[in-house]
Amino acid sequence: MLARLLDDRGRIMKRLFVAALSILLLALAGCSANSDASSPTPSSAPTAFTGPHASPSSFASAAAPVSQCLTGRSRLIRFVGVGERGTYGTGEGGDVTVTFNGNSYVLSGAGKDPIRLTLAGQTAGLLVNGTIRGNYQLQGDRATFTVGESSGDATLSVGKVKQSVPMSDVGKVLAPDGEAGLSCANNALIVTLQDMRLELGKI
Repeated sequence: MLARLLDDRGRIMKRLFVAALSILLLALAGCSANSDASSPTPSSAPTAFTGPHASPSSFASAAAPVSQCLTGRSRLIRFVGVGERGTYGTGEGGDVTVTFNGNSYVLSGAGKDPIRLTLAGQTAGLLVNGTIRGNYQLQGDRATFTVGESSGDATLSVGKVKQSVPMSDVGKVLAPDGEAGLSCANNALIVTLQDMRLELGKI
């Protein structure tokens, strides 16, 4: 019975991570296959933001130059599927931060506080203990992100069952990659990719 339970949880865990990867992988595929299609704009930013420095009214009334948010260190507050993937999966909390410096960024997790995942009706934890480096080119309120090298790993947990995940795979979900619309207000940054929205708050 125990072996069967562990096997069932293992299959659920695999489906959860595949679901998480699918959100951004499909987004990137859509960007490359439909370069002439309508692309995300800052107007697709959420009407409610759960970060510590922004509220619905403040985002509407206190917009700032995007470059103001692309400096220093921010915490990843939430990521969520948008458009057709809007109800597919979300991740909240954790200790993942993104540090912007010039035209580069470093995404890192301290490995102490897991991201709470809700995917396809299931829940899991993703504990990130590693680093991903990338670059970006800013043009107005849009940017093109490129993911570079990664190190470390993450642990995906469902109940007591755990599975190690390389940071290169984590980057396919959490690291900005590809063309994105940007919104900045009250030190809160929203990065809107084709099928994924990343919400960050200044630390």
